Amino acid sequence: MTHRHAVTRVNFALIACVVACGLPLTAHAQMQTVQPSTAQALPPGHPAVQQPSPQSVAAEGVRTSANIARGAADICHIDAVKIARFKAVARKSFTDAPDFDGEWNLGYKEAQSTVDRFAALKTSNPQEYAQKIGEACPALTRGIDESTAGQ
Repeated sequence: MTHRHAVTRVNFALIACVVACGLPLTAHAQMQTVQPSTAQALPPGHPAVQQPSPQSVAAEGVRTSANIARGAADICHIDAVKIARFKAVARKSFTDAPDFDGEWNLGYKEAQSTVDRFAALKTSNPQEYAQKIGEACPALTRGIDESTAGQ
């Protein structure tokens, strides 16, 4: 992995953290193939715990990126051109994903419940809505700008 790829992946991780902290989007983590009692008893990385394939990790990255894009577009009202650049960077970053467009569409759809929650919060508690948006959206915008710099 080149330094540029590592920086891109770190930027995606930072954006994901911002979203997880401020905009709880709904990307589904891949479940590892382990018996429940073993998974609870063994730490991640233990030899008995089957590691996810590079393809499944990349697919999860695509879905998470799409979740971020949906929140950025529908909740933070980030420009569609920025979202398109973000998608292009995700496509370049997650080359191991076997079906980028399918995973992107799935991740985008998975974020609908978050979009709906924010729409409901906007009417039910405008003060809390403003606080959450005020915390998350500027950081999300910066993260997308950083990850797409040079695009």
